[in-house]
Amino acid sequence: MQETGSGGSEQHEPEELPEFQDLKVRGRSLRTWGLSAGAVLLAISAAFGGLKKAGDETPQVDAGTAIDAGQFEVTIQRVVTVKDLKPLFTPDDGGALIGVVTKLKVTDDTGTTPPPDLIRLIGVPGVKDTDPPLGTTNLRDATMNPVLTPDAAEDVAYVWKLPNANQLPTEVKLTVQGYQHEDESILDHHEKWLPDAIVADSTVKVKDNTK
Repeated sequence: MQETGSGGSEQHEPEELPEFQDLKVRGRSLRTWGLSAGAVLLAISAAFGGLKKAGDETPQVDAGTAIDAGQFEVTIQRVVTVKDLKPLFTPDDGGALIGVVTKLKVTDDTGTTPPPDLIRLIGVPGVKDTDPPLGTTNLRDATMNPVLTPDAAEDVAYVWKLPNANQLPTEVKLTVQGYQHEDESILDHHEKWLPDAIVADSTVKVKDNTK
């Protein structure tokens, strides 16, 4: 019969396990291995331009260069300031208009109008970076917000108001929005293009046509 009480078997405290960071491999703690591996990773990534991939950076594109924006091929042609574009667009009193002239080609098989968020002016006095244009017009027949047909390039101007005709920018920065195709099918087939990342930005000299 097994005795109980003080003369019974001894109860051992459970052996404490070492902390994870104190475990050793080949005589070195995992903490040291981790630091060493991190240092190697940083050294390699630095040699190739850092942890951020070069492809993640927005390309700087000169005027005249075709830009792949997904749904569109966009070429910034020029930026001009004008007194007005009656009867399509008219500035406020004492102001002027600024137009970004693009060559747009739809890459999809469905025609569409130029999207208002395709082009944005950045850092232009009197225009917020998020301001959409007053509208668009093609240069061929001055149609407002024209319908673009697939694979047919069209010269299209994006137009904004400037508050002061006496203080016109001589250079502007602009961005080009990219679009991603989505094919959804819950109950029926449905395709659409949604805004994705900014695919390019450009700095362009402004031609003053107000005089």
